[in-house]
Parts: sequence; structure tokens; C-alpha cells
Amino acid sequence: MKVFARLCFLAIAASFMSGYVFSAVASKDAPRPLKFGYVNIEVVFDQYKKTAESRDEFEKEKELQQKEIAKKQEELRKMQETYEKQKDVLKPEEKKKREEEIQKLQQEFYNFVGQANQKLDEKKAQLIEARLKEIQTAIKNFAEKEKYDFVLSNQAVLYGPQGTDLTEQVVNFLNEEKK
Repeated sequence: MKVFARLCFLAIAASFMSGYVFSAVASKDAPRPLKFGYVNIEVVFDQYKKTAESRDEFEKEKELQQKEIAKKQEELRKMQETYEKQKDVLKPEEKKKREEEIQKLQQEFYNFVGQANQKLDEKKAQLIEARLKEIQTAIKNFAEKEKYDFVLSNQAVLYGPQGTDLTEQVVNFLNEEKK
């Protein structure tokens, strides 16, 4: 049902826009016809040079976190191994103390892993948001430079005549602009 409603909305919007376009084109007062284009944001994002840089930066951060996690995991494993070897000869109070230490270290490990994952998620979101803002600005600058009245997302376009897909042009503009 949502898809049908969305398609109806897009069809109505397209008919209003086409009516507006045709009235603007036919009008003698209009200095020029409206210029439309559309862009596949996902393709622009993937082909943007700074996206690759952001991915590399994220992967380095992820590797550092994984090394730290592995180090803490090894520390916990060694403590558990030592305890297992000695538990039969330990006094009950010493045994309990060691078990509590292991539990505490396990909890610290789980907390660390959770915090590391949260930091990675935040870092990823920040990098994506920064790239998307740059892409949005580049699309605006491209549209102004090339005198486009409207640049839409390809997801909002059910059909577009050949030459209105600006994705490749925007990618080139963006990568040239950000050198």
C-alpha cells in the first residue's frame, strides 16, 4: 500500500511539474524553459574520491580497535587458563577471589567491546554525513553553474529523457572540485 501511495504521489507531482513546465515553456514571459536533471546519489557517493579516503580512515580505526580488543581478549584468556590450572590447589577464599577477578575482567572486556563498536558506529556516521554534505553542496554548485532549475534524486524519477541523468557529470564535477 505504501508503494502505491508513493507512486500516486510521484505521478501527481510529475503531472503538476509537467503542467508547470509546459506552461512556462509556452509562456512568452518565460526567458527560457526549465531545465531538469536527476542524480543517483548512491553512485555519486561510491565514486566520490573522498569516500574512498573515508573508508580507509574508518578501516584504520577499526583495525586499531580490533587489535586492542584482541589484546584484552588474550589477557582474559591467560587469566582464565592460569585459574583453570591452579583452581584445584587454591584455598576456597582464593578461588572465589580469582573467580571474581575473572568476572570483573570479563565485564570490563564486554564493556570495552560495546564502547569500541559504538565509537566505530559514530565515526562511520560522521564520515558518511560529511561526504553527503559535500555531495549535496557539489550538486547545488553544479546545478547553478550549468543553470539547472531542478536536480532530483533518481529515486523520485520514474522516467527521464536521455541526457537528464547527471550522475556521471556530478561525479566528475565533484572529484575535480575536491582535488
